[in-house]
Amino acid sequence: MARRPRVEIEGGLYHVIVRGNDRQDIFHSREDHLKLISLIEKAKQNLGFYVYAYCLMTNHLHLLIERRSETVGRIMQRVLTGYSQYYNKRYHKVGHLFQGRHKSILCQSDPYLAKLVRYIHLNPVRANMVPTPDEYEFSSHRAYLGTEPYGVIDVDPVLRRFGPHKRKAHERYAAFMAAAMNQPADDIETFYADVKIVGSKEFVDETIHRMGEADKWAGKHRDVLPFDADLLLNVIEQVFEMERENFFGSGKNKRIITAKEVFILIGKESGATITEMSGIVGLDQSNAGRRFDAAKQKCKTDPEFESTSKKVQEKYKQRLALSHV
Repeated sequence: MARRPRVEIEGGLYHVIVRGNDRQDIFHSREDHLKLISLIEKAKQNLGFYVYAYCLMTNHLHLLIERRSETVGRIMQRVLTGYSQYYNKRYHKVGHLFQGRHKSILCQSDPYLAKLVRYIHLNPVRANMVPTPDEYEFSSHRAYLGTEPYGVIDVDPVLRRFGPHKRKAHERYAAFMAAAMNQPADDIETFYADVKIVGSKEFVDETIHRMGEADKWAGKHRDVLPFDADLLLNVIEQVFEMERENFFGSGKNKRIITAKEVFILIGKESGATITEMSGIVGLDQSNAGRRFDAAKQKCKTDPEFESTSKKVQEKYKQRLALSHV
């Protein structure tokens, strides 16, 4: 089967994920991590692109970059080839170090830039490597705190979202990260699934138009719906044939529990936080997080639940379209 083409757009924001072959470790020492960072910096100087975040784990790495004239493929080839040569020479290895091609997802900058930075920087915490991202050396998190030099990282586009003054922006970024520590992890990589473009319908359509290959990209993108709690609740009422007042608060009624799970699932995919939705459905954050995890699992194992959630999502999309006419 032929490989799918990459989505390459000048000025595009890309979340790049690279894994070790057979999930083998690709970093064994501090020197290894620093070598990879130096290769990113060198490629940036030669090829011209922006770096908004990185996190080098044990067997994989994350990069958030904005390309300019050079393609992401060319950028990553330069970085990964250089690191493979270094690694194989140092550890007396031959063969492939990395797992196939790297994964690169084109993401709409608004509203994803800050959320992606947060997701990338929380990787070591979610993997139980450190209790807080501040304690992990091999990510760009400390640059955003202002406790380390910016180095290869272009912090301004992200920090500007937290305020015009650097000191305040550092503080608000720290609060933004701290708020996510007690919430369930964003399941971003599952959300990507087999897609190449993530963003609103308008963003996806514009990207496909710019590429001039609409037929090739059918079904290979993810439309992201904006979150409108009232509209989504209206759809929940209709599909589940229930009064809104029965939806709120705790309870063991199976139909109401399912309705809450569908609401939280679609709300999360639309950019709402667990904290925001817990207040709407009348559950504490912990229970709302468990309902979200349950919903994701049911989408994989329960055809009836999956069908119902898709029905709600489709009706919600239609209501949103009508509300903007």
